[in-house]
Amino acid sequence: MKSLLFVLVTALSMNAMAIEITTTVKLSQKEAAESEYNKILDAAVDDAAMFIATDGEVLGPNLARALESVRYVNRTTAPDMKIAEEILNRKK
Repeated sequence: MKSLLFVLVTALSMNAMAIEITTTVKLSQKEAAESEYNKILDAAVDDAAMFIATDGEVLGPNLARALESVRYVNRTTAPDMKIAEEILNRKK
């Protein structure tokens, strides 16, 4: 009986540890994704400024990538100019 109780307690403890590890991994993945998203937006600042200055004529590669990311993450259909303005103004 004691060995069965030990097995049950051990199994419950292992299950709790697995849940904790899974939660930690999910949080780490979320933080990494947010960090990558911010890097993409940071890299697009100069391209966003050029895009705005040329009234949308010059679309640099960093801004193009940021536009895709913003639309995917935020599920928005905002115009390119509006997103470029937001990218440029987010550091202020």
